[in-house]
Amino acid sequence: MIRRLIGVSRIDPLVLVSALALSMLGVLFIGSATIGTKFEGLAGRQAIFIAIGLVAMTAAILFDYRMLLKFSFAIYCVCLVPLVYLLVFGESIANVRSWIRFGKFQFQPAELSKIGTALLLAYLFENEDETRMRTATLVRIGAIVGIPVLLVFLQPDMGLALTFLPLIFVGLFFGGLPAKGWLAILVVVAVLAGGGWFVLKDYQKARIGTFLNPDSDVLGSGYQVRQSKIAVGSGGFSGKGFRSGTQSQLRFLPVQHTDFILAVIAEEWGFLGVILVLGLFATLILRSLKLAQTARDRGGMFLVLGLTAMIFFSVVINASMMIGLAPTTGIPLPLVSYGGSSVATTLLGIGLILGVQYRRFANA
Repeated sequence: MIRRLIGVSRIDPLVLVSALALSMLGVLFIGSATIGTKFEGLAGRQAIFIAIGLVAMTAAILFDYRMLLKFSFAIYCVCLVPLVYLLVFGESIANVRSWIRFGKFQFQPAELSKIGTALLLAYLFENEDETRMRTATLVRIGAIVGIPVLLVFLQPDMGLALTFLPLIFVGLFFGGLPAKGWLAILVVVAVLAGGGWFVLKDYQKARIGTFLNPDSDVLGSGYQVRQSKIAVGSGGFSGKGFRSGTQSQLRFLPVQHTDFILAVIAEEWGFLGVILVLGLFATLILRSLKLAQTARDRGGMFLVLGLTAMIFFSVVINASMMIGLAPTTGIPLPLVSYGGSSVATTLLGIGLILGVQYRRFANA
């Protein structure tokens, strides 16, 4: 329907179909993971946010992204306002102040601020003519990404704050940072990581400790990952069948409709189901990278690369978290995990990627 409305030849079918398929799989398995629980009905809410996201996607394709880049600073500032509001007036939900309520629905402003941040960085590189990164540019990149990261970290939501970081690395790579610059950044990151230990919450320290020693607290902080591994292993090659997983249906697996939705898929559809999901993500990401090569300008190229990098980062961390290769951070699986704000803004971001392709010709 979207391609018919906009024009078939100018919308990449692989990106669009992959995004739609992942969204539908998300609704399907959210329904499976929540059936018979107090969360039953969340699949319907997810479908509503997908519909909102599709409207946003269509608007992003039709609206010239170059106009968005011109007003990117204003968009960025508007996106920061609710983050500041949450720190002062936000209601604490699950120990963080990340959501603003609208009746029965909740919205997570940080998800939208990732789009605003990507747009402003794209505008920066659109107007940066130097082939080698200047110190002033490096400082601007750090400030543009650092402000929302700090505001989100103070909520405190470390997992969501980390999802901004791919924008920095793409920016440094895109800007041509020399090798000694990368080395200096690695040293700074190592120092900050060591010092950051002292400002982490106790539950965050426990997650890292469990990651380093999985058997240290199997009934406490290590319980989630242990149950996830059991679910993945018990699924085998083809799975136990839809809504037939014991770990998910008997509620051994915590937060299964959000952080560990991929473990539910692994148990019910097995290795084949995981390959299907990861294959769709690979198609989406690799095709988006191809679209970045055909962008008509530097701003469009960076916008596609930045948005794609954030999706890639979230997929890798979530999948690694499921099998204990990364600490539990609360980073959802894009388009698949339950989360209205996440799925709607991810579809908006995919719309911007398709919008860059849509405007790739000079007269577009």
